[in-house]
Amino acid sequence: MIRFLLVAFGLPWLLFPLMYYQVPGAWPLLVMFAPALGVLAQGEAYEPELRLRDLVAFAYPLAWVAIAAAVTAPFMAPAGPEAGARHLLARALGVPPDSVPDTLVEFVVRYNLLAAPLLAPVALAANTFLAFGEEYGWRGYLTPRLARRLGWVGASLVVGALWGLWHAPVLLLGHNYFQKFWWPSVPLFTLHCTVASPTFTWVYLRHGVVGAAAFHGGVNAFAGIYFLLYPPEPPWLWNPAGLAGTLAWAPLSLYAALRVRQAPRPA
Repeated sequence: MIRFLLVAFGLPWLLFPLMYYQVPGAWPLLVMFAPALGVLAQGEAYEPELRLRDLVAFAYPLAWVAIAAAVTAPFMAPAGPEAGARHLLARALGVPPDSVPDTLVEFVVRYNLLAAPLLAPVALAANTFLAFGEEYGWRGYLTPRLARRLGWVGASLVVGALWGLWHAPVLLLGHNYFQKFWWPSVPLFTLHCTVASPTFTWVYLRHGVVGAAAFHGGVNAFAGIYFLLYPPEPPWLWNPAGLAGTLAWAPLSLYAALRVRQAPRPA
């Protein structure tokens, strides 16, 4: 397990300079496959079972998005896609939201609304492929090994914490919270992953590694739906990766924990 952790955690930091200078492919194609490469380094590669019915896990994240929107609703009226697009563009351009041209906001919203139905299958397939690199290591390898001693719930929480900390290099580059070198992003996202992890374990036990990758891909693909209703301001709160999104995982993971705790520990 030591070699797995060294490769999984070491490779993202080795690639940190490339990601800092925005070299294409450094994050999705290399970093997201670091956990899978860690399994290979450990010498414990395995062949996941491919069943088309497990791809139904694509749709599960819609429940999380719906709960996240419901968590936000008592505190904020839906603002529409223009507000979310304006704030995301402002973060990307490093300017105040009011400085973003209306024409640019309208173009982005119109393009997304027209292209989203056509690009959704492509986005799901691409995100699932990339998420497979993570799930092959976190759920397919590490979770079952820790479950031998800790049980599925305990293993889920430990893996969730490690999984969140593993994101530190990209979080410090502004991933999810739109601010570079904002250190609170690391504990905030670690909490997010820890709360979400039992749900990922439940999906893994039900649908295998491929299903867990489809679920992970769906999370990454559908998270943007939240921005059609609410702008991510402040990012640590009203954001799929903020406290609203973390609270949305809680009921799902509570249900998942009750289910996976009944599963027999791996031999």
